[in-house]
Amino acid sequence: MMKSQVAKLAMFPLKTFLLPGEEVPLKIFEPRYIQLITECEETGIKFGIPYVDGDDITTYGSEVELLSIVAKNSLNEMVVLIKCIRNFHLLDFFDELPDKLYGGGIIEYVDDNLVTTNPELVVMVKKLKLDINPILGTTTTKNSFNLFDIAKSLLLKSEDKYHFYSLRSQKRMEYYLLKQLKFYELIKNNEEALQKNFSLN
Repeated sequence: MMKSQVAKLAMFPLKTFLLPGEEVPLKIFEPRYIQLITECEETGIKFGIPYVDGDDITTYGSEVELLSIVAKNSLNEMVVLIKCIRNFHLLDFFDELPDKLYGGGIIEYVDDNLVTTNPELVVMVKKLKLDINPILGTTTTKNSFNLFDIAKSLLLKSEDKYHFYSLRSQKRMEYYLLKQLKFYELIKNNEEALQKNFSLN
């Protein structure tokens, strides 16, 4: 296991949990986050999105980078596109950083190199032809997969991704994905059966 690495990050708590490589648009209208995004654009700093569950800031989050400012109005409110680089474990959170409007936190990066060779999981991924190849449209022939790539291909909601990530045990994460894949397969089969019946009428 890799030694954890501690760092400080600007923070933007949201009910959004992203896995590495995922991109999402954000609406920015609060002065503190307008300040944060302006600094990201000027200096290239990254920031953290600790996942908010109800009113609580949780233990895990996503480190993101600003890809682009999509739109901006005269009040400096904007729509931006961000991308997750990696996830983190939140150790401490501060509502405001010195001389800043926005908050920050102390985080640690954990070793997230979770590759599975679980035969049942590998077979399901191939059977469902999940799109987890960088080359779109190619059927995968690999016998090992990154657990995050499988999770991303299932287009899970933020709360499900957070639940999956916070399991922190490879065995439990594999079991969780297996259940999701079986559910996905059930829905796919039902849709195909419905279409078949529809075309017969």
